[in-house]
Amino acid sequence: MVPVQPLDNALKELDGSTFGPDDFTDEDYSDDDVVSLLEENARLRKLVVRLSEIVLRNVADQK
Repeated sequence: MVPVQPLDNALKELDGSTFGPDDFTDEDYSDDDVVSLLEENARLRKLVVRLSEIVLRNVADQK
């Protein structure tokens, strides 16, 4: 069986990761990438709203 919680030694290994604050800088991304992500985020939010409305409508119809 797999433990639900990570083992202590696994957590210690994660704490010693090689990633630092300078590994991911804003310079790595272009403005086009940011705009694309914002557009995709907006599209996904609209889909979540539509899905929520469908679920709520179906729950209300069952009562």
